[in-house]
Amino acid sequence: MLTYNLDIMKNYVEIVNSLGYIEASPKPSSEELTNFYRDRYFQNSKGSYSPSYSSDELELFANNALVAIQYLKNFPIKKDLLDLGCGEGFFSAALYKLGWEVNCCDFSSFGIKKNNPQLLDFLIKGDIYKSIENLSSEKRKFGLLNLQNVLEHVLDPMGLLNSLKFLMDKDSILRIRVPNDYSSFQKLLLKRGLIENTWFTPPEHLSYFNITSLTSLVFSAGFQVHSVQADFPVEVFLAHDRLNYWKNPDLGKPAHMTRVICENYLIKKDIDKYIKYSTLAADLEFGRTLTIYLSLK
Repeated sequence: MLTYNLDIMKNYVEIVNSLGYIEASPKPSSEELTNFYRDRYFQNSKGSYSPSYSSDELELFANNALVAIQYLKNFPIKKDLLDLGCGEGFFSAALYKLGWEVNCCDFSSFGIKKNNPQLLDFLIKGDIYKSIENLSSEKRKFGLLNLQNVLEHVLDPMGLLNSLKFLMDKDSILRIRVPNDYSSFQKLLLKRGLIENTWFTPPEHLSYFNITSLTSLVFSAGFQVHSVQADFPVEVFLAHDRLNYWKNPDLGKPAHMTRVICENYLIKKDIDKYIKYSTLAADLEFGRTLTIYLSLK
């Protein structure tokens, strides 16, 4: 789990963007943000990545990819993935194993080299914006673009979304996964004094989305929304004093593993019903992470 420099965070305040999502102000410069990630994520080959993963966690990484494939089975997309900000490469690895052509982009090769070295030949290493620019100039189009845990980090979410449209055709799908922040359930927890606002963590996360603000952003960027899905509501533990992992950080790992076990069970039990459940959970703002599927209007 990452820790944050509270002195740095004091320099930021929450403001509401004109599109309705919360963002940190003032925004750091591109150079400041690059230095932040270089120091925090890549110094001495370390980062936000876990030193190791349990078999249950590895199973969930694969299952999340299977959920995406199952949802997309009725869309006429080609099996050609562009995984932007691919991190350790688990999503790409699952699709690669199933015969997809994969293209991975990330600032560092450390995560893939450690966990999925079979993908190194498909890694485009460097600045994500430069990679998008180069691929656009080559007139590349991809069946599935994956933007997982990226949008909340960037300086200009709208600008990034607009740039991705040049890599899509009429049948392409964009999958975005972001934390579900400033949700109605989180507001309930705050109102009851069960937690403080722990999700406002600049300069790492600069933008914060719930289902309403996320759909507003992508509509404004010119996308059509096909589905919004939410995962297991791990924050439910915060409603119980003896299970509250904010008050007792030692409970964080058990809460996380409960989430992992439950997610794997539900997906394996019936993946189509799981997708329906996840869609309803997103509508209820009752899940820690949102996944949205988009196409060009």
